[in-house]
Amino acid sequence: MQFLKRLLLPLELYVLLSTFIFTEQFDRNLDLNTIGDGSVKDLLEISHNFLVALTNNEHLIGRTFYIFIFIIIIWRLLGKPGRLATDVVAIFLSLSWILELIIMNLLMVAPIKSPVLLITELLLFIPIVVICFSWWYWRLNLQRRNNKDSPAIILDDQAGAIEYFFFSSEVFFNYSQGSCKTTAAKFLKLIHGIIVLDIFGLTLSRAIELAT
Repeated sequence: MQFLKRLLLPLELYVLLSTFIFTEQFDRNLDLNTIGDGSVKDLLEISHNFLVALTNNEHLIGRTFYIFIFIIIIWRLLGKPGRLATDVVAIFLSLSWILELIIMNLLMVAPIKSPVLLITELLLFIPIVVICFSWWYWRLNLQRRNNKDSPAIILDDQAGAIEYFFFSSEVFFNYSQGSCKTTAAKFLKLIHGIIVLDIFGLTLSRAIELAT
């Protein structure tokens, strides 16, 4: 039991890094050969190359990130605090998520030849959005708790990671800022809602248009 508790100390990092599974598949599935030549395709290639540089261990930035992740996980397994380092990981991953959002928007206006690519990328990006905002909501409340302030987002008592996951997922079905009690929380929820409308509504609409 003690071993399991020690193994779960970097749980926050495990959750954040789970987005890498979807990011890797997002990269592999992005076949630019299915997109007609033009300025949009050029922008897609540039954005994708930046994303690969950040996440691929064959590039200096990506390799450095992997080494940093390995070190911080070992550090946390040893029971050492790692708040700042974990925040750095989350911010770095957020840059990757922003690049993927840019790619999704470029795909919406690209002279794409197949709707399958667009739908597949959409399905791979949705879990990234949910996990990303789950962490940011949780981190916002953690900061308020550390400062001994009232919560920025009101959830169930003793809300755990799964409650923040559900809260993040709700925006796909029902947008409401009733649980958000601070300006920062409301602004974050607004950005979340705009992104969901963008990738889920507009992208799906474009994919259906291509299919018909």
